[in-house]
Amino acid sequence: MDDPHQLNTILTAAICQFFKDRAAGPIGIEEAKLLGKEIAAALDSAGLQVTSIDQLDDH
Repeated sequence: MDDPHQLNTILTAAICQFFKDRAAGPIGIEEAKLLGKEIAAALDSAGLQVTSIDQLDDH
């Protein structure tokens, strides 16, 4: 994705939503951001690229 901040924001929101009802309490924003960055790095290391549908239309 051209904007890594946007990817991190999307992942952070999804992580917070997923953990909102866990018994230990919701996950904190900073913890979710770190987890999101780890997920993005793992995808990058695997050779995967996250892109928007608009970017696909340009090719």
